Amino acid sequence: MKILEVVREEKLQDNVRAVGEFLKNGLQAFAKKYPRVIHETRGVGLMIGIELAENIPNFPGDATKTQAIRFVNLLHAAGLLTIPAGANVIRLLPALNLRQTEAEEGLKIIESVAAKFAG
Repeated sequence: MKILEVVREEKLQDNVRAVGEFLKNGLQAFAKKYPRVIHETRGVGLMIGIELAENIPNFPGDATKTQAIRFVNLLHAAGLLTIPAGANVIRLLPALNLRQTEAEEGLKIIESVAAKFAG
């Protein structure tokens, strides 16, 4: 009950909607800017999936691993914690109290990795 009380008092549901929309809009812009790397994004609130393009050119890492695992490894090395969700999908599932400034940092990291392979 205490957790629900905190969610209500801190209006975390409003934060989830606002920051989630901010992240999705940023990621959708990346899909347009880097279509050879990011195919599309989808999700609800802060639970967001980034679907990678098929066969990203010059993609590093162990070719026996999925693109999602290899992309996640690059994001981890750059300082962003994400998880693979299938062969070509990366899942973002940050804390409900994620601030927009923190979301901006995450977007910068994702863009820096995607830009390397946009070719």
